[in-house]
Amino acid sequence: MVSSNGSNIIDNRKIKLLTLQFLKELISNAKGQLVTFRPAKIAQEIASRTRRSPRAESVVIRNFFEELVEYKLIHVVKKSARGKVYGIYRNTVLWNLLEHYDAQSVLVIIESIIKHEGLAPSILSTLNNLQRQSLTEAGINERAEADKIASSYWDISPA
Repeated sequence: MVSSNGSNIIDNRKIKLLTLQFLKELISNAKGQLVTFRPAKIAQEIASRTRRSPRAESVVIRNFFEELVEYKLIHVVKKSARGKVYGIYRNTVLWNLLEHYDAQSVLVIIESIIKHEGLAPSILSTLNNLQRQSLTEAGINERAEADKIASSYWDISPA
């Protein structure tokens, strides 16, 4: 339930933010082409930081991941009796966002994609074009130009 002051919404947003921070840490330490994770494992990590029961966080995280799967930002790598294992591949939109921006900015981008469902394909294609551009152009000036284009869509700056 949402209380009159909307604290549940804030809690859900905070859980999503902590989840993205956890994913950012995973990606920064990754050596291969794929990082995998389970909602329950991330919920345990968040619960250890917030000192709350991981059960509620697990549900919010699982729903958040299903939204990300729907927009093809993450993939279901495996389904088992213990639940789904999700993954992010290197050089995908979410990987690059987490690599170059702070978790707060990435959450704003994801929320705008979800909020403007009709614009999602154009936003994602723009991000993919920026990603390809940053992969083919190695100079600092080109990276600054890509950051300027990205921040024109969302009022954010790179981490």
